[in-house]
Amino acid sequence: MATLAEFEAEQLMFLDESAANERTADRKYGWAPIGTTPHLYQSLNRSERWSILPVYTIDGFLTWEIMQAGFDKQSFNDFVRHQVLPFCNPFPGIRSILVMDNCKIHHSEVHSIQSVSATNIRSSMKCVKRLKCD
Repeated sequence: MATLAEFEAEQLMFLDESAANERTADRKYGWAPIGTTPHLYQSLNRSERWSILPVYTIDGFLTWEIMQAGFDKQSFNDFVRHQVLPFCNPFPGIRSILVMDNCKIHHSEVHSIQSVSATNIRSSMKCVKRLKCD
């Protein structure tokens, strides 16, 4: 995170996908009274997986998308293009740096929004590309 210290907090937007189903809180280990074996009882049926893709800043959430299943490359790209980029400003303005993890579905959008966006994209805390203003 030391590389983020060179920026003002107002410049940063964070994007990270999270997913859950009814087994999200399941644990590998359990406990039982001394001398007894712990037993696990759970349903073998799984519910649908829900995913959320939020974008947040120091001031709170800007936008998010929630869907059943997970985000693929296309749904991620659509989200960034239509719901994130409208909040972006030219660097070094507020909301001009998008910080995301190094998930494979993120790579295509970093390159394809070059002509659309006026933001600085940082992936895994490394500068990927400084994009020019249109």
